[in-house]
Formats: sequence, structure tokens, C-alpha cells
Amino acid sequence: MSRKTRRTFQPRFFLFLALFIALVVGLVMLSSAGVDYLKERKLQSELTLPVEASASPEGAGEPGAESGGAAVIQKKRLSMERSYAVSGSEKDGLESSVRVNNEDKVREEAPRQMGLSLINKDAYTDVTGVTTFGGGPYRDSFAFGTATVTLKSMQIVWQSIVGKLGDYAGTSWTGQPLLVKWKPEVLPTLGVGDVYKAMEDFIEVIYPSADGNIYFFDLLTGGQSRNPINVGVSLFGTPTLDSEGRPMLYVGSGLMKKNARGTEVSYYYAVNLITNKVEYEFGGRDYFAFRNKWNAFDSSPLIINDTLIQPSEGGIIYFVTLRTKYDPEQGTISINPGDRVKYRYTGPNYNANDNAGKRWYGFESSAAVFRNYLFITDNGGHLQCIDTDTLRLLYAVDLAGDTDASPVLEEDGAAGTVYVYTASQTNVQAPDLPAGWGYATMKKIDGLTGQTVWTKDRISYVGNGSYKSGCRATPHVGRGNISNLVICAFAGAGIPVVDDSGTVSTYTYGGRLVAFDKSDGTVVWSIETEGSADYVSSPLVLYTDRGDAYLVACDRSGKANLYDAATGGLALCSSLDLGGRIDSTPAAFGNYLVVGTTGKMADGTETSPKIYCIKVE
Repeated sequence: MSRKTRRTFQPRFFLFLALFIALVVGLVMLSSAGVDYLKERKLQSELTLPVEASASPEGAGEPGAESGGAAVIQKKRLSMERSYAVSGSEKDGLESSVRVNNEDKVREEAPRQMGLSLINKDAYTDVTGVTTFGGGPYRDSFAFGTATVTLKSMQIVWQSIVGKLGDYAGTSWTGQPLLVKWKPEVLPTLGVGDVYKAMEDFIEVIYPSADGNIYFFDLLTGGQSRNPINVGVSLFGTPTLDSEGRPMLYVGSGLMKKNARGTEVSYYYAVNLITNKVEYEFGGRDYFAFRNKWNAFDSSPLIINDTLIQPSEGGIIYFVTLRTKYDPEQGTISINPGDRVKYRYTGPNYNANDNAGKRWYGFESSAAVFRNYLFITDNGGHLQCIDTDTLRLLYAVDLAGDTDASPVLEEDGAAGTVYVYTASQTNVQAPDLPAGWGYATMKKIDGLTGQTVWTKDRISYVGNGSYKSGCRATPHVGRGNISNLVICAFAGAGIPVVDDSGTVSTYTYGGRLVAFDKSDGTVVWSIETEGSADYVSSPLVLYTDRGDAYLVACDRSGKANLYDAATGGLALCSSLDLGGRIDSTPAAFGNYLVVGTTGKMADGTETSPKIYCIKVE
């Protein structure tokens, strides 16, 4: 008689079985995922994604601005990531080198990874206001916030007389003021009058002057918020505030002066806005510069990751680790600069000064930064693209003339690139024009390839070669209802003189505002003025909440003019005579803008230099 054996299973058997099944399922899923992963890695390899492409794709334009759902947005992001690696390599003969200085030694070598990348332009600062030339790392706006424009008129709210130092008075080129609404935790620590420390709507105007002083005002009332800080040397350019909103200001000298040893030097100053004193200065005579006899500072620096990026007219870009320490509870701030890393360049036909038509060294424009790519124009007429991590020159583009106007950046998420707009001066006689006339050149450049999208020339005055007209003003790249335009302002524009037969017989000196179409550079509108009403002041555009654009153009006859920016000369809305030549670029906060005059009339006669606050209504 057979006996069936009955088997019993312990609970741990079922546990083991469950784990085994889970393992098999997991292996199958992992295998599938692995295939997808390899496919994705292969795709990434084919797209050659740069390191920075792993950052938030929202940093490259406005992916949520278009309709089409998540699939379209995801495709757009992939396109943007793919393109964020500079592929341009043509350097037009330029070469770069780097030196690292610290307190103990000097060494010429590649620096450590600088770590100066920005995710997007909004990551530069969270300070309310205009804190550097052009408002930020793209140099694309001189106005903070939006304006309410109904009457399309302007009125002077307040004015203040400033002084003179040597041959220079008032505010000069680029001369843009800063407008800042201080953070609540910073305001009580500032060296301002007590009444301002408790004022919730306090917006401070910070305005360096050619008379050697830095002036401070309450934007709305014109009251002096603190006594002027005397630096003792003419200040021509635009200062920069600490990008994290800490009370430290950086401003450079526009001229050289003799030190105690009789050597001509120029310095950049860190100004403590708690004590209202110069905290630190650097510069002097820098023998690393090829143009070491002139090392003034007209450029407005950027501060990224507590590192000052400061170009100089000596042809060097300084990268200075600041090591800022700020204690709002104790009310103290200090810097302790570390390595001073110096970038310089050289190239064919460059000379220490403008000589016999040669190019010369120097940076007067302010650098623009996109992620880890720095764009800057030089006095020799090149746009340089520099990797801020390695300080390696990636490419250079010939701009056809000395370029003091700062490059302006515009991201294009749909095209997956960033565009660079440049505008040159005129210092070479054109063979096809009458004596004394040449061309100023406007370019749109693909910043990630170095390829020129379009080029447009405008006739400008050359004279005897010692005067540079053309475009010293920084272009404005339109938004809102002028998103198709880029606006440029020209000095010494050649206004055609037409004879009885309808032929252009010669040109006369004047000013010109031009709106170019972004896509191909065609002229949408142009405003021409004869005589002294020309421009070195950069165009400022105010936008309303619904995107209507109003252009403020300040000329060297002393006029501040308000135009409907969409139609230009067809719609002059308002004009103010400020009684003195305007070389400076205004800055705006909402409906209020601030600008200064030079202390000279257009014909060279002297007048009282002033700072004005104007309200647009």
C-alpha cells in the first residue's frame, strides 16, 4: 500500500519565492531601461552636450512663452541644450594669455576653473533696481520695471548742480547712474541719513561724476541721502553694485593721474557704503598690459560668484576674487581680494596706440556674459568670445572699427542660440565717400558659432582721423511691441545733401536714430537731425505692462526726447531742454529716469553741470 507524502512549506519559502519573482521582474525592467539609457547616451553623444547644458533649460529663453503643450516645450528645451556649446574657432589672428598675481608671486599659467557661469541672466542679481551698466550681464536694459504712460509727456521732478575737476565737469560717457531699492535687512546698515533708513519706498540714486565725487539722492524727492564721497579723480563710466545686494560699490577712474613717485596711474575703487569710504583700490601701472601707459577704467564691471570682472583700457580683463564679508547685524562689510587673474590678448597690426591706421589695445565697452561665455568688444575692432572657466579665447570677429559700444545679448530659445549685437565707430576714411566720411558698422552675430547673421553700414564723420564718430552708444534690443527691432543711436551721422539733379553731392554732420529689423537688418525707421543733436548717450526704452514701448533719446544739443518706439520719427511725444550737452546714458525706475549733463553746451561754451530726475507721464 503506497503512502502519499505530504509536504509542508514554511513561510520563509514564500518570502524567498516572492523575492525571486521580484528579482526576475526587476532584471527585465532594468534591461529595458538599460537599452533606453544607452540610446539616450548615444543621443547625447551625438548632440555633444556641453557641461553647462545640464543646467536648468529655463535659463535659455522663455520656454513657457509659446503654445503647443508639453511636447513642444520639451522639444524646444532639447534644441536649446544641444546648441549651448560655442563652435566658433576663427580668431582673426588674435592670441590670448593669462597671468595670475597674488601677494607672494606672479605666474603665467592657466588658472583654476573660475566657476563664473550663470544659469540665466536673472540669476545675476535679485536686487531691485538698475545695478550696473545695461542692467545686468546681457547689457540689454537701462530701465527697471514697467512704466504707466498716458499723457506721453515728460516733466523735470528735481535737479542738482554738480561740480568740475580740471577740464571735466558733470557726468560723461557712459555716465549711467544706478537706481537701487535696498533690501530691508541692508537698509538699516547703510551710511544714509536716518530718515531714509526707515523709509519703505526709498530708492537711492548713485551717480559718479567727472568732478571726482559720487553723489547720492532720494529718487522721488531729490534730497541728498548721504554726503558726496570724494574719490579725487574724474569718474566717467558707470559703477556696479555688489550683485548680492551687499553695500559695496565698484567704480573706476576715467583718467590717469600721477602717484607719489610721479608715475601716471589709474585705479578701480571699492567703496564701502556703510562707512562711505574707499575700502580698497587696485590698478596702477600694469606692465602686463601691452598698452601700459594708459590703463583707465571706463568699463562697468560684473560681479559673479563674488569675483569682479573688470576690463581696462590697457587691454586687460581683471578677474579678482573679492572674498566679501558682510555682517548686517554688526553693520560691517569688508573685502580681502585674493588672486588677481589677468587676461590679455594680442594680434596682427595691433599697436599700443592708434598709429598710422593700426589697431590698438584696450577695452572701453562693458563685458556681457551668457552662461560661461564672455563677450566683449575692443578698441582694435574685434568682438572676443572668452570661456570664463578657462579664460581661453574661443573666437574673434572683425567689427570693421574701434568699438566702444557694449555688446548686447539676446537669447533665442526657438533657434537654440544667443545673438550678439554690436555697433562700431568710424575712424577710417572710406574710398567710395567724400573726404572726411567713412562707415559705422552694425552687426548681428550668432554667439555660439561666431558667424555674422547680417551687417549694416551707416555713413559717419571721420574728419582728420583723430575724432571717432559712428556708434559709441550701446544698442537696444527690443521687446514687447518692438520685439522685431534693434535701435541704434549714432554720432556724426552723414546727412545727405542732395543737389538740384537729385544726386547726393556731399554730407553734412548730424545725428541719427535707426531701428533695424532683427531678422535681416533692414531699416524700419530712421530719425535724422542736423548739427549738434547727435548721440553718444545710449537709447533707453520704457515698456508699459502691455508691452508698448517708448524711446528716450538724449542728444548732445541738450535735449531729452520721448518717441513712440514702434513708429520712431513719426511720433515725437515730448521734448525737454536740459541746458547742457548730454553724453551720459539715463537709467529709469518705473516712470522716473535720471540723467546728467556735461557742463558744456553743444558749441563748447560752459554752463552749470546738473543731474536731473524726469518723470514720464
